[in-house]
Amino acid sequence: MLLALGASLGWGVSDFLGGLRSRSMRLLSVLLVAQTTSLALVAVVVLVRGAGPPGPNYLAAAAVAGVAELVGVAALYRGLAVGRMSLVAPISAAAPAVPLVAGLVLGEVPGVPQTAGLVLIVAGITVASRTADSAGRVGPSIAHGATSAVGFGAFYVMMDAASEGDLPWALLVARLAALFLVAAALVATRTRPAVRRADLPVLLAIGLFSTAGDTMYAAATTLGFLGVVAVLAALHSVVTIGLARVVLLERVSPLQQFGIAGCLTGVAVLAAT
Repeated sequence: MLLALGASLGWGVSDFLGGLRSRSMRLLSVLLVAQTTSLALVAVVVLVRGAGPPGPNYLAAAAVAGVAELVGVAALYRGLAVGRMSLVAPISAAAPAVPLVAGLVLGEVPGVPQTAGLVLIVAGITVASRTADSAGRVGPSIAHGATSAVGFGAFYVMMDAASEGDLPWALLVARLAALFLVAAALVATRTRPAVRRADLPVLLAIGLFSTAGDTMYAAATTLGFLGVVAVLAALHSVVTIGLARVVLLERVSPLQQFGIAGCLTGVAVLAAT
């Protein structure tokens, strides 16, 4: 489980830096540099190993995982940029609900503790969404957080399947698919990437921490149960919230705190099952 917790730390730092940088840069520019950095790191590992790719079914799963993660990351970065970090992050932490739903489709019925965890997460999101915010950022926070949760949840499921073939190749194909989607978005929107030299260290760090998180998560799924690993990895929101409070001095109302606590309690309950 240490790998899953390590993944949460890597993702938490990456999420915070990505959301913060997206406040002063175009989202696609942030994603382009971060994804390119990640791709370069993983490509080196694959080349050094010299092992051939796994079967096409594993590669397809990896490609879907890459697209799903990009959707989750893009929604999270945008939400952290235009909304409240301390609200977007815990809603994004509801991502483990997706693997549980996937299990339901496959005939895996959750037990009472898992059901209780899901109820707590849904209730927490509902309470947080009903809270007024003078800055008008609650609505975007909820929408982006929920989209991010779905994207990350799909990533959890598909990366688990892809990692069974070959972990480095799964990460490589996922990054290739994500980078292709970013490039397509740049072309479709006729956006020219604008990156200042002063921004490069932070953008490179985003790619580094994100890759570290992906690698530890993928490795953890080959050693433990998907549901438990996904939930522990989803604790990256705690890291993001902590950084937002310490660095940005964000404050939340008591009712928002109650809703956030519900989300995080639900995550903790799922982790204990």
